[in-house]
Amino acid sequence: MAIKHKKGSLRIIGGQWRSQLVRFSGSHSLRPTPDAVRETLFNWLTPIVQGATCLDLFSGSGALGFEAASRGALRVDLVDQNQHVCQQLLRTRESLSADQVHIHYQGALRFLADTHHRFNIVFLDPPFQSSLSTRIIKAIEQSKILHDQSLVYLEKSKKYADPVIPRNWKIFKEKTTASIVYRLYERRHR
Repeated sequence: MAIKHKKGSLRIIGGQWRSQLVRFSGSHSLRPTPDAVRETLFNWLTPIVQGATCLDLFSGSGALGFEAASRGALRVDLVDQNQHVCQQLLRTRESLSADQVHIHYQGALRFLADTHHRFNIVFLDPPFQSSLSTRIIKAIEQSKILHDQSLVYLEKSKKYADPVIPRNWKIFKEKTTASIVYRLYERRHR
């Protein structure tokens, strides 16, 4: 029996690929970050994203990573453990000629254990119903992938409790919609 995938598309909001269509497909739990949320997030990141190194864990549609690349990120790593999702991300990268985007077909925890890269910005948007957020945040802090003053974006459902956040991560920006809370944390020196 074939697995049915949720399909859709979204537009890149700003930068060199503004208005370019990004197609996506994946499991029914795939929920790309809404346009209004992405616009607010990238308004917050405008002075920082140019020349930054970015990591999009649980990348799904790739909306956050491709938006960062469009706005001048030097390197963007997209991580997803769904093979079908990664194939779509590769097609999107090819259609945009986005050579600075690197696709990783593996789980987030394995990527964090294996990578030697360090990042200025991390996008963290795990499936809402999972209990992964606290484990992933702890793994991010322990992995040494962050610089002092790196930023971590976290998107979560209002239905679920907040994950445990390291003491040296301070809320830099925060906003709430009817159903989600999204925050940008700044990692400070311990």
